[in-house]
Amino acid sequence: MKLASEMVVRIDGILAAAQAQGRGTLYEHEVYGILQAIGLGVPRHRFVRDVTEVTPEVLAGVGHTVMVKVVSAGIPHKQKVGGVRRVAASDPLYVQFVLTRMREEVRSHFPPGEAPEIAGFLLVEYVPHTQAIGYEVLVGFRDDDAFGPVLTVSKGGDDAEFFAAHYDPANLFLPPMEYPDALAFMNSLHIRHKFAETGHLEFLGYMAKAVAGMSLLAFGYSPIAAEPRFIFTSFEVNPFVISKDNRFVALDGLAEFRAVSEADAWVPHGNAANLEAFFRPRGVAVIGVSADASRYSLGRDIAALLHDLGRDDLVSSIRRAAP
Repeated sequence: MKLASEMVVRIDGILAAAQAQGRGTLYEHEVYGILQAIGLGVPRHRFVRDVTEVTPEVLAGVGHTVMVKVVSAGIPHKQKVGGVRRVAASDPLYVQFVLTRMREEVRSHFPPGEAPEIAGFLLVEYVPHTQAIGYEVLVGFRDDDAFGPVLTVSKGGDDAEFFAAHYDPANLFLPPMEYPDALAFMNSLHIRHKFAETGHLEFLGYMAKAVAGMSLLAFGYSPIAAEPRFIFTSFEVNPFVISKDNRFVALDGLAEFRAVSEADAWVPHGNAANLEAFFRPRGVAVIGVSADASRYSLGRDIAALLHDLGRDDLVSSIRRAAP
């Protein structure tokens, strides 16, 4: 399983353009472009380099209410310096005024002469959505020196009562994960009860598509892929949301990447299928379990932990105490 060639062309183009500007991080609209390339939903948006580019036509393309964000590689936490604001988008002159004031406010947080470069502004459609748990999902991956790309999936939202009743542990995966497996994973989570009660089990499919797509991206741009031009060292969407009109879109995204170097050449092309038996064994054998309860036994502790995790297919090799 690999990314389609047209996807790779679009993604490589975005990364090459960022690299040409001396960046190893992507702007948010570039993250949107990559998500669109792999078939995932993003809000309507427009990037403008200067406030004068805000026209009635530009605003008509993003909606009546927009989130405006300063775009700068040197400002990772834009909200802390006044770089994010929600505004009505009916009057271009008013939006231009807001962006001008935003530029001034952001720069005021830095000593004279030390303010980072502001590349422009991102105008993003405001997406109404509930923050109840399950309606936000955080999906990301990082390149690990030992395991390669590692995908993480977790729920967002503020429904503490439901969270307390239906808790799922953190979910980590080694890509690639195809859509059927991603859907099976989503159906294994307790959040399915909530969607079943509201009559929206299709939301699980939306999330599975995002997990499968991000998994494919993680695998395709990692040292274990076949001849990638670039490697994503991290890529996070925080969060994907289900909007009030039942769309599934990414709101915020961050990504770091690097060009493939000679140091990556030694990495053999792995076959992730070989790890399936390790992470999803049909049975577990624990060797060295002491039958003498008075003696410490690491094997016995391991067997107990596996029992606590619900494994009922254990086979133990008991070590008899020496006479």
